[in-house]
Amino acid sequence: MPNTQPLREEQLEVLKVLYPWYKEEVFRRREQMMRLTAFASAFLVLLLVTMLAVPSAPHPGFTGELFAMTGVALFTGIFAYLILQQRDRHRMAKRALIEIERTLGLYEEGLYLEGKPLFPEDWQTAWLGDRSVTVYLTVLTTLTVLVIAALLLRP
Repeated sequence: MPNTQPLREEQLEVLKVLYPWYKEEVFRRREQMMRLTAFASAFLVLLLVTMLAVPSAPHPGFTGELFAMTGVALFTGIFAYLILQQRDRHRMAKRALIEIERTLGLYEEGLYLEGKPLFPEDWQTAWLGDRSVTVYLTVLTTLTVLVIAALLLRP
């Protein structure tokens, strides 16, 4: 989608300032999703290993199990919410970044490089096929199910 009118000098300067900010925002949000997943996963694995390694106390009963399962589910739910929140912000920043790149002509053939665009055309849509959040949530859900199963199967 090339612009029909050239940018004014002030507009170009604003885009040159905004571009690195949005680029950094895209990377920061991605990293935040990975950190949230790593922290929650590490906690759930530690909880699972502790439950399996430490001899169990007398059976806590249905109420104790219910409280423990609810706590683990809430913990995972909060982290899933935080990951989804970061994903949404990542997507917003990515859309803005691509629009800035389009406006700067980084996808236009011949504007920066002879006979080809500076950035490949598929970069504008490749991020839509990203499935990393699905992986993050699957890992958290699986670990949560394992912790709950270990809790229910304790003698």
